[in-house]
Amino acid sequence: MTINPKIPLSQFNDFIKKLELQALETAEERMPLYLKIGIKDARKILDVGCGSGMVTRDIAHLTKGKVIGIDGSKEMINVANKILKNYKNVELKVGNAEDVPFDDNFFDIVTCNLVLMWAEKPQKVVNEMARVCKPGGKVLASLEPDYGGKLHYPEDQKVDPIFAGKAIKKRGGDPHIGRKLRLLFVRAGLKTVVGIGNNRIWSCEEDKAYYHHARDFYVKALKDEGLSQKEVDRWEYEYLRSLDEGVQLNFFPQFYAIGTKPEA
Repeated sequence: MTINPKIPLSQFNDFIKKLELQALETAEERMPLYLKIGIKDARKILDVGCGSGMVTRDIAHLTKGKVIGIDGSKEMINVANKILKNYKNVELKVGNAEDVPFDDNFFDIVTCNLVLMWAEKPQKVVNEMARVCKPGGKVLASLEPDYGGKLHYPEDQKVDPIFAGKAIKKRGGDPHIGRKLRLLFVRAGLKTVVGIGNNRIWSCEEDKAYYHHARDFYVKALKDEGLSQKEVDRWEYEYLRSLDEGVQLNFFPQFYAIGTKPEA
């Protein structure tokens, strides 16, 4: 699912739980994209940066074709093997997204999800995805956020910048990768369509449920930025109160790109 930021072993299990929640919450955005690119009829599909395998599982559900997942982390592949052990159409292996271990023109469809944000060289990743895709085939980045477009109200001048990309950048990610997808795909030689997958704004009840699932992540991000426990408590109180009052609004754009490789 991701080229994983460096996660200490002590936090690995929490990270896996976060990926599971992330996969569940984004399924409604990703599924229409898989169907749009013809995944049902594809014979060979590559999932780049498959991570824990939760998104690969969604792909495997939709096709009778062969699905291969690669990830640079052996630990993630071990997790994915457990999650996908009952799927006969899935094969997993350790592999570098910037040097994909397959021949040119091999796959009908090549996908990635929340990978480019964490890639050191995202252009190289997209170039590799295009290289191993067959002429006429599809390359899909199903979900790449852009924190510069994050809308949040009521505002918090101290906390909002942290969740608007500062924390991601500190961990080595690119918080503005969403707006760069067209450039990355076009420069890889692909005929490209970009869009925003999440058109629905969550209700306050949905936001509150997600917050409670991911609370530890939010609190840690704030403390890592130097906020005291008192400041974290104040922010949490105000945030939850706005949700209970039904006035909180959050919008966080998740971009996708679909590239078609030109016929030879």
